[in-house]
Amino acid sequence: MSSDGAEPNIRLGAEREAEQSWIWHASIDAPEGSTLHELRLSWADYNIYSPDGSRTPADVGRAVLQFFAHHRASFPLRERLDASMARMRIRGADAEIIGNLGK
Repeated sequence: MSSDGAEPNIRLGAEREAEQSWIWHASIDAPEGSTLHELRLSWADYNIYSPDGSRTPADVGRAVLQFFAHHRASFPLRERLDASMARMRIRGADAEIIGNLGK
């Protein structure tokens, strides 16, 4: 969350399938600024965040981008983001992203 408490606005473009993954062009609009990204969510990462398959890939993608937006100070946002980067860079990322899905 930003310093003023405002939640970032996450927008995903059209979903497309790639090799064992989904990809979106996306944007994050936050008080710190707006950024454009390409987000990749692998089937393996989807299964971590929605093991029962009850959430859409887009729901999971938005939760991942929300995580990245909240941690932009410690993990500068890149043009190309992969959901797996979250757990590689920040301890507890998977639990936080799953929590974002509950919001």
